[in-house]
Amino acid sequence: MGLLEKAESGKEPGKKSKKEAVEKPPTKVEAPQQKKAAKPKKESRFSRRREREKKAKEPKAPVDLPSFPAGFEQPTSGQMTFRRFVDILVSYGWMFPIVGIYGWGSDFDATFFIIGGMLLYIANVGFLPSRFNRTVGNIVSRTKFVTSSGNNASWAYTFLKGLNLPFALIGLVTALMMTADLSAPLGDTTGSAVIRIIGLLLLLPLTLDWLLTKFSMAKRGLWERVFGGVWLVRSTKTGSSKGWLKRLDQLSDYAEKRGLLSEKEEDTTNLD
Repeated sequence: MGLLEKAESGKEPGKKSKKEAVEKPPTKVEAPQQKKAAKPKKESRFSRRREREKKAKEPKAPVDLPSFPAGFEQPTSGQMTFRRFVDILVSYGWMFPIVGIYGWGSDFDATFFIIGGMLLYIANVGFLPSRFNRTVGNIVSRTKFVTSSGNNASWAYTFLKGLNLPFALIGLVTALMMTADLSAPLGDTTGSAVIRIIGLLLLLPLTLDWLLTKFSMAKRGLWERVFGGVWLVRSTKTGSSKGWLKRLDQLSDYAEKRGLLSEKEEDTTNLD
């Protein structure tokens, strides 16, 4: 009898456990389903908020950027390089011998040379563009500056664009002077402080011009944007039959024969 009781007692707990196992799963399954059903609602709210925020933060469609003018041809890399070289030589070539003489240690009065060089600079980037819509570099490279609408660029563009090199030199010299005397970087007097601050401020347009040219979608610098999206395009000879304009046209013919105006192997972006 004892063995039968034990056998029956051993079977009954098994049956009960099986019944409990059958009865418990529905309760265990239902509870997690309710919790899981509640969680997605919270996530959906956050996802909706994120979607709304993304839609609100989506960048607006870009405004019409300065585009290359219709009816014109882009210059070759040789034309761009030759124009830049000639304009630098004409506008700033007078500086190099003066700096060399002073660097050699010679003592001479360069006032008249500086005045003559400034007049030459004004004539190249101010007078010629206002009269002929071209600099000396434009004439010999057979190029010119136009806006996105196809009109000739203002002479003020070439004048201000040409100030990049003097501004860079003045800012560099000012920075060197300030770092040389860290105890009094602005100088000992009010006048020296004002001059040094102005020298540093001249670097701001250069920095902004470089950033816009380097990282903007249109690859247009500060002055190009200010004057309506300026581009360098191909042009023809002046057609002058006499005078110095005729000589410049002959120089452009010579440059073309020498292959200086042709396309180079490594083409560059039109950033002039």
